[in-house]
Amino acid sequence: MRRHRTLLVALMLAAALMPSRARATGYAIYEQGAAILGMAGAGTASVHDASAVFFNPAAMTRLEGTHVYVGGTALQPVTSFAGKGPNPGWGVTDEMVRQTFYPPTIYATHALKKGWAVGAGVNSPYGLGVEWDPVTFAGRYIVTKVDLQTLNGSACLAWAPSEQWSFAAGADVMYAKVLLKNRTLVAAPGGGGGAVDVAETELKSGFTPAGGWNVAAHFTPVPKWRLGAFYRSKVVVHVDDADAAFTQIRTGNAAFDAGVAAGLPPAQKVSTVLHFPAIWSAGAAFEPARAWTVEADFVYYEWSVFKDLPINLHTTPSRSFVRVEDYDDSWQIRTGGEYRHGCLAYRAGYYFDKSPAPTAAVSPLLPDADRHGVSLGLGYAVGTGQRWTVDVFELGLFVNRRYGYSASAGEAVTDHFQGDYKTFVNMVGVGLGYRW
Repeated sequence: MRRHRTLLVALMLAAALMPSRARATGYAIYEQGAAILGMAGAGTASVHDASAVFFNPAAMTRLEGTHVYVGGTALQPVTSFAGKGPNPGWGVTDEMVRQTFYPPTIYATHALKKGWAVGAGVNSPYGLGVEWDPVTFAGRYIVTKVDLQTLNGSACLAWAPSEQWSFAAGADVMYAKVLLKNRTLVAAPGGGGGAVDVAETELKSGFTPAGGWNVAAHFTPVPKWRLGAFYRSKVVVHVDDADAAFTQIRTGNAAFDAGVAAGLPPAQKVSTVLHFPAIWSAGAAFEPARAWTVEADFVYYEWSVFKDLPINLHTTPSRSFVRVEDYDDSWQIRTGGEYRHGCLAYRAGYYFDKSPAPTAAVSPLLPDADRHGVSLGLGYAVGTGQRWTVDVFELGLFVNRRYGYSASAGEAVTDHFQGDYKTFVNMVGVGLGYRW
């Protein structure tokens, strides 16, 4: 058993060193447990492993002894763009650079005496990874790369005053860092209507902490029914000491390049504010037979907190700007089922995710749209007393085609970067659990 625990500790440490960059509605990541994701994330009421720290901390009182759960997901998005209007024009197409992201999950719970339980976890609840070709992409003056990473630590305490009810509360500390890149284009020397790249801008921050809190409830009115609910507060990260660098791209025209160099701002400190929304979830699980569990969840994100993205330059404040986003609150419906036979558990699910982004905020920076997710999962329990569990899932995320235009303050309608975005995301995840 000591060897098994040593292995789990090693896996937990390895996962903790892998912050996430991923893409979801807005920039939320709900892929936080392989067993529940086999049911498309429908687990607020029926979660039965240590990932309860994320899906419903109140359910920790239903777990006996000590549970540990580690794992992660490989997300592979494919995004294409087709231009419209005068900018960049009909017939202009491009594809985002393909990347793979690995959000980690690490959870542990322990049952105390008299109906009390504690739990802790480390995960990446938000993230964003966007990269376009910095040389050929028509919208490179808007963005060429975005890398938003988060690492969140949670600690929860749960109490069951009766066999039917349990409640939980906890605190979260989230660290966030961001990298933004784009290019500056100006009219080419000599006229002709062309444009040339004259500079690359990079904004980069280190990990910055901010706090939040959570509460949850779990209710079993009759043996075949379970109800659950949780709330996680918003988190606002104030980044005050990021670095901004402006690198000139020379054209070979000495006089022109000298003029560009004279107008570039110096490297300097920059500040911004990152908004992460509050989350509400409510779910109901039903067991029509001993081997079956079906669940439906409603998840609500308060994305209206994401009003803008301010970029405040410290040395040259006149060049500061604010990118308006004006997101709306959004919601998800998640449904799933599990069938257990011997040491195996078969899972499937579907969810619909409503985009919070208005049309004016759909851009190369964050090409968001409504999406449909379909999942399949398998669980396998092994070892003495089936103390070990291995869970895997596959989830296909079909993102609707979405028109958007990137609007900036004072920009003429004809200058808006317009086009359609289409995305598909393939997700494969695994989780390893152990209890004693």
